[in-house]
Amino acid sequence: MADKQAIKQCADTCTQAANQLRSAANGVSDPAVRDMLTQGAHHIELCIRQCDMATKI
Repeated sequence: MADKQAIKQCADTCTQAANQLRSAANGVSDPAVRDMLTQGAHHIELCIRQCDMATKI
């Protein structure tokens, strides 16, 4: 159970990071930079989904 809690805490931290990237992307005028920040957030969210699946095993 402690492992699942640690995974959840990590996922929460990653969610915050993804939100920060999306927020930063909203403030950037360069479309290429905005796209890269958004892609970074998306990749973090994919990792979060994998962590969520690991806690359900």
